[in-house]
Amino acid sequence: MSLTIVSSYFPVPPDRGDPVRVSMMLRALAQLPGCTLLVVRRPTTTSAQVEQLRRMLVPMPVHAFPATPFRYDRFGPVGRYPEALAYGLPTWIRSRYSAPLHDELRRRDGAALALGEAAGAYFRGTGLRWHWDKANVLAASVRQEIGTAGDPVHRLRARYLSVVSTRFERRALASCATVSVTSEAEADRLRRHHGRAAAFVLPSSVPLPAGHQPGPRERELAWLGSFAYEPNLAGLRRFLAEGWPPLARAGFTLTLLGSGLAAPTRAELERHPGVRVRGYVEDLSMALAGVRAGVVPLWSGAGVKLKTLTLLAHAVPVFTTAVGAEGLPASPAVRIAPDPAAMAGQILGTAPGALDAMAVEATRLVEQGFSEARFAERLLRALTAHGCLTGGDTGPGR
Repeated sequence: MSLTIVSSYFPVPPDRGDPVRVSMMLRALAQLPGCTLLVVRRPTTTSAQVEQLRRMLVPMPVHAFPATPFRYDRFGPVGRYPEALAYGLPTWIRSRYSAPLHDELRRRDGAALALGEAAGAYFRGTGLRWHWDKANVLAASVRQEIGTAGDPVHRLRARYLSVVSTRFERRALASCATVSVTSEAEADRLRRHHGRAAAFVLPSSVPLPAGHQPGPRERELAWLGSFAYEPNLAGLRRFLAEGWPPLARAGFTLTLLGSGLAAPTRAELERHPGVRVRGYVEDLSMALAGVRAGVVPLWSGAGVKLKTLTLLAHAVPVFTTAVGAEGLPASPAVRIAPDPAAMAGQILGTAPGALDAMAVEATRLVEQGFSEARFAERLLRALTAHGCLTGGDTGPGR
């Protein structure tokens, strides 16, 4: 068997949802003979991190490529947007594109597995039979961002990205043989927006933290997510404006954890009473050990949310929305509210004993349905069943 794996997310460090999913997939695939990984470095990726990834995936060969710079990056968006459009790519996907990696793919044949949305940029011009693992149906999720954009500038940007992203996604889907998504709702969106059936649904999962010792403190809450992802920030701002005031008056504190924190965003969030902005932390177990409950205020987004699963894996009960709980079975560990005020009311109305019971159910939910072992089993079985590990006809777009 010869399987070429392509990832535009360098999974070290696993500081956001996408690298966490990629890391888990790669660890599972490293069990198979004949797999090779081609991955795009982040701008900050070090040689030590490349070696760390290679050690993690032994015996799988790992080849890391630099992203190809924009020709006119010095002009900012004025230089980047036209070039990305000429490539037929959204700007954020063009920023992760590597021409040397694409050249290497043109020399290969057999089966290929593309991890994440940006990896769809490599389908055209190759003789590979592609399977695309999608964490996000862009035609649906980017359109959601139009409604949640906080100002006219962000709304205009979201409209532009919606058109370009949908066009890119449609072309990429025409060039791959099979595709997988993270939830049944995402499969419905894929069918509705593109008329394409998902070969299988593979919910995201998280590793259970080894030796985690929770010691929750009353009235201590946490938020977890990338500050650089606009739907996360939009949801957090709405929660702070509409749901946080009664919680702050009741003596609650809220710790904000995650990557991509810019100085202006930190200053804005720190103005709220009782809010502590920590940003990215290396040791989530330590940061979440004292947390009584987590909030995942999301009104747009796609698939199973890694932030929700990560909190649950650390025995942290979660208060969220229907979007934040997508793909999860009904569970006492998760409470769903339609808006920030209702979410705050649920938190205020939940007794300590009930939170203790929710924490026990949180760990059980991850162990039974979203553990790394369960993920690897589902992935390898599905790829085999749908012929994704063998080469041949590349599908409708060849």
